[in-house]
Amino acid sequence: MAVPWPAVFGNARRVEVEIGPGRGDLLLALAAAAPSTNFFAVERAAASAAAITAKAARRGLTNVLVIAGDARCVVGRLVADASVGAYHIYFPDPWPKTRHRDRRLAGEAFAHDVSRTLAPGGVVHVASDVRSLVERFATVLAEAGLAAVPGAAPPAGRPTTPFERKYARDGTHYALLLRPG
Repeated sequence: MAVPWPAVFGNARRVEVEIGPGRGDLLLALAAAAPSTNFFAVERAAASAAAITAKAARRGLTNVLVIAGDARCVVGRLVADASVGAYHIYFPDPWPKTRHRDRRLAGEAFAHDVSRTLAPGGVVHVASDVRSLVERFATVLAEAGLAAVPGAAPPAGRPTTPFERKYARDGTHYALLLRPG
């Protein structure tokens, strides 16, 4: 059963979703820069979700909500159709090991759920230091009905995280996809 965003945030503002915010550096920077947008994040680790929530509270960011859970389940079961303005998926699936295959997001079911929940005109940002991962994600999202934006570059002023600075020494690969409409 989908949960309407006004019930979650107490207002009807635009919602952007970050999958796997890690320490929350990017999420908190985005929320501070756009106080009239609600930011919802899904983090696997409960301790990390709680730490980000505490940081947001200390900074007075009332437009941030972080939950602990599996993004595939949350997006697939709780996010309403055509209700998300943007998805931010940065540095997903950090372990390309075979044994971590069941944790990977770049699958057809997740791509379908992202496409279904993205509002017309909404976008999906995907970035990683692993080119093949970005290409795979872009492919499954396109197969789910989103349109790749050729030659797209990360948004100007997008903050980078310590994780990105450490692991993307050879550059960050980026894809932008759009839901037509």
